[in-house]
Amino acid sequence: MQNPFYLSRVIAAALGLLWCHIEPSINFITVCFFALIIDCYTAWRCNRRIYARYREAFQRPPQRPLDGKVRPPKMAQMVWTFSVLIMCICLASYLDRNILGYMNTHLANQLTAMYCLVQFVSILENESTCNGAAWARLLQKIVADKTERHFNVKLKELMRDEEEAEETAKE
Repeated sequence: MQNPFYLSRVIAAALGLLWCHIEPSINFITVCFFALIIDCYTAWRCNRRIYARYREAFQRPPQRPLDGKVRPPKMAQMVWTFSVLIMCICLASYLDRNILGYMNTHLANQLTAMYCLVQFVSILENESTCNGAAWARLLQKIVADKTERHFNVKLKELMRDEEEAEETAKE
């Protein structure tokens, strides 16, 4: 029979080895996590603005509820994507330290910067969608409008329905 302390030592050694590989990447992972949380918050705010603005515009039932809540499939996709990002950052950090140490490449820094840039663009898209501010209208000329993604319907259809409703109200 095996000693139970032997199993605990093996588990502790495996966790220690895992920590040795993850620990140098913690700063990068933290920055990416912070960017992800801000993007989630702005996406929630965007969803609420779209819901408030176009609630009455739909004559047919939508493909998904229009309540501005986070859905489990989206959350699972986000967790999976972030897990892959963590593995990539750990690999880049490992490559920087052990394989390409003489080249001074900073792969983990570059990967973190690229991810944060993508999240920053997404944050700008979220904040400018269905926002009546002047800066948001100016920004919509540069970035995408996320209304179509939230409703799975063309924005032109929503705007046409809204214009028709305004014209019938004027008559």
